[in-house]
Amino acid sequence: MNITLGINILLITIALIGAILIWSGYRNRKLVMAKRWRIKVDEPKLKDYPPFSWIKSYLVKQKKEKMDIEIYEAISFLRNITSIGGGYTSADSILDQLKEHRGLLSPIYSRMLRLLRQNQKEEAINYFYNAVGTEISKDFARLLIQWDEINPKDLMEILLSHQKNIKEVRLTIQKRRDEMISDFIYLPVVFNVMLVFINFIYVSYLIDQKEMLTMIF
Repeated sequence: MNITLGINILLITIALIGAILIWSGYRNRKLVMAKRWRIKVDEPKLKDYPPFSWIKSYLVKQKKEKMDIEIYEAISFLRNITSIGGGYTSADSILDQLKEHRGLLSPIYSRMLRLLRQNQKEEAINYFYNAVGTEISKDFARLLIQWDEINPKDLMEILLSHQKNIKEVRLTIQKRRDEMISDFIYLPVVFNVMLVFINFIYVSYLIDQKEMLTMIF
C-alpha cells in the first residue's frame, strides 16, 4: 500500500514538473520573440492556467449549449406562429416577442431589435453571431433580420431545416459526452493495471537486488 502511494505521488510530481518545464520553455520562447520583434507580451492570468482554464472552457461550452437550446425553442415558437398564419408578422414584432422570453438570449434579442430599428441589419446579424458564437447562430440571426423579405410559404421549410441542423448538432454533442463519460469510467481501470505492472517491475527489481546482495555477502 505504501509503495503504491509513493508511486502515485511520484507520478503526480513528475507530471507537475513536466508541465512547469513545458510552460517555462514556451514562456521563454515567447519573451525572446517579443524582445526580438519589439512587441508587447500579455501577462498570463490565473484563470489561464489549469485547472482554472479547464473550468472556464467547460462553463463557456455549457453556456453555448444553453443558447443553442434557446434557439431551438425559439424556432419551435416561430413554427407555431407560422403555422397559424403568423408568417406575415414583421421582424420587429418577432424580436419584440422573443426578447420577452427569459433566458440568456433575451438581452441579445433586445440589442438586435435596437439595431434593426436603426436600420443596421448586418450589424444586428454580426452582433448576434459574436454574442452567441455557435454554428447555427449566424443563420438564425439572418433569418430573424430578413424575416420580412422571406416568402411566407418558404418559412416553414426554412425553420424545419434550422431545427434539424440544431438537433443534429445536439446529438453529436451528446454522443461525444457519452464517449467521454465512458472513457472516464475505464480510466481508473487502466490506471490500476498500470500500477500493477509498475509494482511488479519494482518488486522484481528489489528481489534481484536482494539476490545479488545475498550472493555477494
